[in-house]
Amino acid sequence: MKRSDRSGSVGIAEVTVTPTITRRRLPRVRSGQRISASVGGVDLEVIMDLDNDGQLCDIHLPESGPHGSFQHGMLSAYVSMMSLALRYGAPLEEIVDRFVHTRFEPSGYTDDPDIPRAASVVDYLARRIALDFLPRTRQEMLGIAPGTRAVA
Repeated sequence: MKRSDRSGSVGIAEVTVTPTITRRRLPRVRSGQRISASVGGVDLEVIMDLDNDGQLCDIHLPESGPHGSFQHGMLSAYVSMMSLALRYGAPLEEIVDRFVHTRFEPSGYTDDPDIPRAASVVDYLARRIALDFLPRTRQEMLGIAPGTRAVA
């Protein structure tokens, strides 16, 4: 929006735009998949729910380590934050990109034939989500698709 003063000069008026944030509601009935895996000798179970369009909309842990343990608490917080980000419209590609290659223990070999090694449980989950929900071209860019390396 332009505004002119008495001298004839033209300036730009400041406009403030406030983005609206909408939280996607989960469908009452939804399908999903349950993943059981072992990362570095630690067992993990994850449930990934899909919305009516087949898009990932919620992630939760039915069991992952003893309740009250550091491992269970951190993984539970991680998947809760990921679910919340998805409900508020964060792109799945951005979430995966942020957490793939995250390193901490437990790490090492997995029993998942698609992901033979993981740098951490968070890295494993990011890779599993990428393989299940991202297009092949994006998997290749991240170096996640079998037989590829990350593109810098």
